[in-house]
Amino acid sequence: MDRFIDMHCHILPGVDDGAQSMEDTIRMLQIAHDEGIRYIIATPHHHPKRGKEAPEILREQIKKVRLEARKIDEKMKIFLGTEIYFGQDVPAKLKERKILTMNGSGTVLVEFSPMDTFEYIQQGIQQIQMKGFTVILAHIERYNCIREDITLADHLADMGVLIQVNAGSIAGDGGRKVKKFVKELLADEMVFCVGTDAHSPRHRAPRMKKAAEYVRKKYGEEYMRRIFFSNAADMLKKKKKNESR
Repeated sequence: MDRFIDMHCHILPGVDDGAQSMEDTIRMLQIAHDEGIRYIIATPHHHPKRGKEAPEILREQIKKVRLEARKIDEKMKIFLGTEIYFGQDVPAKLKERKILTMNGSGTVLVEFSPMDTFEYIQQGIQQIQMKGFTVILAHIERYNCIREDITLADHLADMGVLIQVNAGSIAGDGGRKVKKFVKELLADEMVFCVGTDAHSPRHRAPRMKKAAEYVRKKYGEEYMRRIFFSNAADMLKKKKKNESR
């Protein structure tokens, strides 16, 4: 069985619009394990409406989730990050460590509104980059402006932005237009990593196997391993010294 890393998952219980209880979390962990996922980066929302828990609370919750993961498989590991909805206060909060990065690294997972203009997305990313962080753009297929003009994704890549897509979008859950866009990204090897963006054991569960098999067949074993495991694994190794997880 292939080992996958789910680097975008709302699995912490009771902190955002993801898992609402430890029972939900445990079921999500089991689904993920059955799918071949062995490492998960929990990415609770930092969002004005969907959740904005303090890092201290998130660290306490991750400890509980790690205990449950070990009951399923001693080798299953859970790391802590954040899915950050961009706002003008975000760059300063990141610098002040009031928002968690991905496993204490210099990399952050950032999202915008699907309706935001490309100029706003670009400027927001640049503000974060100017504070010294590497940006992963969450679920790029959701942004209307980029989906309608794939050259804008090229422009972001030239800026050093890393591109994440959701496993469900690869599998076709987002519809034909989304899948077509994602196929173009995959064909050009522009995708850095894949996440499930799972929110519960029912709605958008942590499933990766179908998407990984599709990429393996269409684009090759090496690229599949890179975007479903290796790239995220390299990021996890880049934890900053003295940074708490």
